[in-house]
Amino acid sequence: MRVAAIASGAAALLTMGAAAAVPSGPELWNGAQAGMTIDQVDAVVAQASPANGQTLEDGSQQGLSAPAKLAGAPADAIFFFRNKGLSAILVESRAMRSGHGPENLAEAKSIVALATSQYGSPRSCIVRSELAALNCIWWAGPIQVAIIYRDFGGGSPALSVLYRPAPDRPHSARFTSRVR
Repeated sequence: MRVAAIASGAAALLTMGAAAAVPSGPELWNGAQAGMTIDQVDAVVAQASPANGQTLEDGSQQGLSAPAKLAGAPADAIFFFRNKGLSAILVESRAMRSGHGPENLAEAKSIVALATSQYGSPRSCIVRSELAALNCIWWAGPIQVAIIYRDFGGGSPALSVLYRPAPDRPHSARFTSRVR
């Protein structure tokens, strides 16, 4: 009887430790680590609230959102989960204005400059001024950072920064940069 009680107590302690385990993934943004559960992200991100509706190309689904800042301007942070673990964070600017393509593109380029000062030269960067489009990607150690700006037609500008674990990549990865 005593052995059973000790075994039961030990099992409970092991279970408690497993439930409180911290994910081993890299920090993606503001303390949120890849692999965290929705509850763990909610605990570290101020003002996080349940959200749904968006799905990334890898099947990750939106689970939380929170107010954020992008270079000092208002933004929304959207947290995506796959297999119950945090897989990506998308920070979307709310400061883009319809009909202000050149100013919006200049703002996107300033965000790229900030990222370059933090992460070094991007792995790839394509700027299409005639289309009001920009797409730059960094592999910053264990994370991938992408800055995307689009304003096709001038009516719905969007500036986003995507943080996710870096993909497995060969050591001979080619670096490119292109501006048009």
